[in-house]
Amino acid sequence: WILMVSGMGRSKELMIITMYCRIRSEYGPGKLSGLMEEEDSMKRKKIYGIFMLVAIAVFLFAGGRILQIYLNYQESQKVYEQMEGFTQKIEDQDLSPEAVPGETPEEVAEQGVLQVDFNKLEEINPDVIAWIEIPGLKISYPVVQGRDNDYYLHHLITGENHKSGSIFMDFHNQENLSDRNSIIYGHNMKDGSMFGTLDQYQSQALYRNYPCFYMYVPGYIYEYQIFSCYAAPTDHPAYTYDFPTSEDYEVFLETLQRSAEYNTGMTVTEEDQVVTLSTCVNTRKDYRYLVHGKLKQKIKMEE
Repeated sequence: WILMVSGMGRSKELMIITMYCRIRSEYGPGKLSGLMEEEDSMKRKKIYGIFMLVAIAVFLFAGGRILQIYLNYQESQKVYEQMEGFTQKIEDQDLSPEAVPGETPEEVAEQGVLQVDFNKLEEINPDVIAWIEIPGLKISYPVVQGRDNDYYLHHLITGENHKSGSIFMDFHNQENLSDRNSIIYGHNMKDGSMFGTLDQYQSQALYRNYPCFYMYVPGYIYEYQIFSCYAAPTDHPAYTYDFPTSEDYEVFLETLQRSAEYNTGMTVTEEDQVVTLSTCVNTRKDYRYLVHGKLKQKIKMEE
């Protein structure tokens, strides 16, 4: 029995050796190596194919997002170009100063003024309260005021939900610009629309060439002289709209002047009324870029 078992063991060994020799003689060491390389090549091709599919998917997704962003900008631009159709630049408009004795509106008349059809604008949206023009930045938009400071962050003047939003006044302010500090907000859009170029007032050279911006209301132009520009945290006192005492307002004005990035040479007093323009700082979510102007003159537009 022992001899039979040992014989079977030798028989299996012989079979294995025989099979190995047959494979080796048929394929040879080179052919075996080639098979292994071919298998590795197939694996590499499969990995490369998967990588290419992922890359194509990412490219298509990114392309779709870019197209969507472009179409969104185009939609907003189309709406506000339509709004500009309700304005007209007038070169020889008769103007007369009001509320600031001794001032003349000659410089304003020379550069041309806007004639704004507020009736048409109010038919589109009764929340329209003014039109803002910042000549140095080519900014020219209707200004609205909502029941809160959230709605017009995400809605165009026509009411469509859109990330460009609108230029709007703080809902706490009086719409007739009679507050000591009227605050106006606009998005810092990457295509330069809305208040996307406001931070260019970091350049003192721009300020020297274009020191004023304008607010149009029915029958009047409010000219504002810029006196302070800077970036600041969202909790900066610049967003104060209520001043219980004159001393509180004086402290506020001193804070704005101290915060300025450069000296404009302008002074402000408690008799002055201020408009604050505010937009995001894209590199810091908790910061805003601010431009402050004081009322220089209120100009009546002749019919």
